[in-house]
Amino acid sequence: MNEECFELQQCEMEALTAIYGDDDNNQFAFTVDSDTDQISGTVGIEADTDSVARLLKDTEGQGIKYLPPIQLQFTLPPAYPLDEAPRITLSCCWLDDQGLVAIKERLSMMWELERGMGVIHSYIDLLTYDLSPSETICVDLQSDRETVLAYNQAGKRREFEKGIYACAICMEDDQPGKHCMKLSCGHVFCRHCLAEYLGMIIAEGSLILLKCPDPECRKSPAQPPISDQEMADLLDVSQIARYTRLSEQRRVDQDTTRFAWCPRSGCGLSVECDARYPRLSQCTCGYTFCNLCLRAWHGTNYCEIKSSERILRQYIRVVRETADSQARARLERQYGQGVLQKMLRDYDQDNASVDFIRESSQQCPKCKLFIQKAFGCNHMQCTRCAAHFCYLCGVLLHHDNPMKHFNNTRSGCNRRLFEGLETGDQDQEGGDGEEANLLIRLAFGGNSSDEDE
Repeated sequence: MNEECFELQQCEMEALTAIYGDDDNNQFAFTVDSDTDQISGTVGIEADTDSVARLLKDTEGQGIKYLPPIQLQFTLPPAYPLDEAPRITLSCCWLDDQGLVAIKERLSMMWELERGMGVIHSYIDLLTYDLSPSETICVDLQSDRETVLAYNQAGKRREFEKGIYACAICMEDDQPGKHCMKLSCGHVFCRHCLAEYLGMIIAEGSLILLKCPDPECRKSPAQPPISDQEMADLLDVSQIARYTRLSEQRRVDQDTTRFAWCPRSGCGLSVECDARYPRLSQCTCGYTFCNLCLRAWHGTNYCEIKSSERILRQYIRVVRETADSQARARLERQYGQGVLQKMLRDYDQDNASVDFIRESSQQCPKCKLFIQKAFGCNHMQCTRCAAHFCYLCGVLLHHDNPMKHFNNTRSGCNRRLFEGLETGDQDQEGGDGEEANLLIRLAFGGNSSDEDE
């Protein structure tokens, strides 16, 4: 090997190591063959954001700022850089073979212009700052879209972590980005405060409040909840498990025509009903059942629960409506007097319970859930659908200004916002007040067991 060329190669590698050795965007490494002294290396080159914008200008790449690196592998021949060009190989998940060949031709032209000098640094500069779309160089985002999107997300995270932000919960205005999280709505909070906030809500079971803590987001019904990915990044395993369990329960309870709980002992998983066959459900545990009577699948035969209801209706009619003693005696002989009387007692008890619920609670005007007020004012927010309503008259309130109802002189609830409060409850409110208390406790170092009265 030409000693002068080898010395020039070594100097070039030392310079590149000094420039890119600690560079997160361009990962550089090289080796020297112990037998031949031949130098080989690799460098991952990330196009800068201006180049990415040019490359994606006429594509469907809106929102993408960072593309995965172009991998450049090089081997330096003995006469490089004086008489021979470096042997290079390019690979990239968002460029096709035609585009890679076009780039290699540009690099070859650069070698001809700079013959006698080290060109690896110039190659890196071209791939970083000087890529533009052409007939042969065009971005293909579909060939490995998942990799592109994941890298773009990681790049945005790196950019975010370099900044300094203010947390609206603890009011600290010099939080480094690596200790903060930016939610999908754009609001930024420190990770510690956000984790405490979400943990309190999940511990209290109020999943409807799992939104961005910013007041503008909390009062907007159109604002989506904090995503599962964001929560997984903040909460521990036990909190995630409780959230998953509560979410599943809420999903099943909200749509009992579509979902049911597996009645098999020791299972209890949620099951989506088979849309092709009414009442048929099959759990992953292997149990097939009727989602109406929750017994083993019985085909088109009467559900036991349906048969029981039909018999009970006949018995009520002959006992309380027609007073037909002969029909009553016939039913009691057929099904047993004790059995029918117990069914009648259970029926009366169930009706009494339903009457009590109706008398002691208010029904949400939107989703029809019965809600009983334990404390607080008469402005309520449904825990199922987040609708605002008046506990006194049950009318649906506007989410932007729910208090207008209680300040309207034409309303029967005018100035009755706090009617019915017991001593010590004046500081308790449902809906926004409950969530505001969480923020206050966090700001002053409280926890979920603190009293907020």
